[in-house]
Amino acid sequence: MSYWVTPEEMAGYDRQTIARGTPGDVLMERAGSFAARIAIRMLDPSAGYVEVWVGPGNNGGDGLVLARHMEMSGYDVRVVLAVENESKISENCLRNLNRFVEAGGDTIGSSRIEELEETPPALCVDALLGTGFHGRLKGRIAACVEVLRQRNCPVLAIDTPTGVSGETGEADPMTPGASVTVTFAAPKIGLLLPPGCGYAGAVIVAPIGITVPGSPDRAVLDVSAASELLPSRPASSHKGTFGKVLLLGGSEMMPGAPQLMTLGALRTGVGLVTLYVPYPVSPSVSGNIPEALSHYFIPGDVTSLPDPTPYDAAAVGPGLGNSDETWRVVRHVLGNWNLPLVLDADALNVLSGKTEMVKQYQAPILLTPHPGELGRLCEDDSVTGMEPRERWQVARRLANSVGASVLLKGRPTVVISPRGAMTLIPTGNPGLATGGSGDVLTGMAGSFLAQGLSAEKAGVISAFLHGLSADILATETSERAILPSDVAATMGRTLMFVETTREQNLLRLEGSWNDRLWNIP
Repeated sequence: MSYWVTPEEMAGYDRQTIARGTPGDVLMERAGSFAARIAIRMLDPSAGYVEVWVGPGNNGGDGLVLARHMEMSGYDVRVVLAVENESKISENCLRNLNRFVEAGGDTIGSSRIEELEETPPALCVDALLGTGFHGRLKGRIAACVEVLRQRNCPVLAIDTPTGVSGETGEADPMTPGASVTVTFAAPKIGLLLPPGCGYAGAVIVAPIGITVPGSPDRAVLDVSAASELLPSRPASSHKGTFGKVLLLGGSEMMPGAPQLMTLGALRTGVGLVTLYVPYPVSPSVSGNIPEALSHYFIPGDVTSLPDPTPYDAAAVGPGLGNSDETWRVVRHVLGNWNLPLVLDADALNVLSGKTEMVKQYQAPILLTPHPGELGRLCEDDSVTGMEPRERWQVARRLANSVGASVLLKGRPTVVISPRGAMTLIPTGNPGLATGGSGDVLTGMAGSFLAQGLSAEKAGVISAFLHGLSADILATETSERAILPSDVAATMGRTLMFVETTREQNLLRLEGSWNDRLWNIP
């Protein structure tokens, strides 16, 4: 598990580490050498030269350490300095510039950019500006960025892409998009918020010996932590081992929603899925998914709802419609059932102004709103216009007031426990911005609840895998073409990736690297 920090906090942890006896030069050497290993893995065996764009601060120093390590490993490395006057270069950056030159490295000043080779490099390294940037790019840095953006090759960003604020995620329009960002010690919050997250590419956290204290409201799930959350699969297992989940959803207008929910549940390892839909939609749903049992209930007639006793968890809401009939169903469920429960979509909409019923529920519960549904639940029309971190606080207050875990969808999605612990989910892309994506997620959460995870952990692992599945799909097709059913169908590959990847410090992936960085099943 990683824990996000602000740039100011990171600078403080850096100073503390130095004060305890680790020189800043040593930390820079660790950072640059780790980044060099990632850069080497990004390069094709038949790659050409590497271009390292270096600014005057410690971010530039990290880039120069990388350049020296790659030069000494036999790579053709050219350094472009975004500063001409050595008096403006930080002490550690200047020290590593001299080491690079002594190792036989070539440099060129930014005033001679026109002399750069026209043939694009195999890789560009963005070490111009670090996490403390805010505002707009200007001067020599802006001139360098303009050329860097035109180099038409993969980009490795050091700590943050130049132009992204490590504090807010705001980005200068000129920001060069990175293929991979290596961030040191801990992820900076600006890498995880839009629009900055859209420039970061894949994000890898490099441990360099700086201690970042774990805070329960700062958690960021990574691949390693995700693999540890997956329920075990004993050799002696049978379908009863992995739980039985009960799903309620659908309407004549939305017969697809409960089927997508069912696919999400089935693809994440639950032992048995039973789907109940309203009687009018039953003929169009029953039997479509042969692995699931299908039944019906009479809309608005709570006596026709199933007995929840045989099940280990339930998920209610997708496609039911925002109606009096749905309200009667939800009221009955909250007043009479006693098993772990996921409420989504219209099951949330009908609870507007009635959230006290959630507080009275006697078993673990996970609410999965998008910002609009959160606003309706809290009777606050301003929620959709809030910045992400403001919305997180609204969701935290809701979780605390009703005693439920809340999965707030968005970029990034966050999962908040009743006691206020918050886990940020770094995976996902705009391919999920399609009707039905949330239905798949609801089924996944119900599945993990039935397999014995807590409501909080079921939400965390479901959201991570859901986003990662979309990220894997985006390596081979356009985000525009991703369907919710594709996300469910890709879940087997997604789970295999989490179970087997060697890149345990990976927060999110982007791009296909032919087993150089990771191997997508």
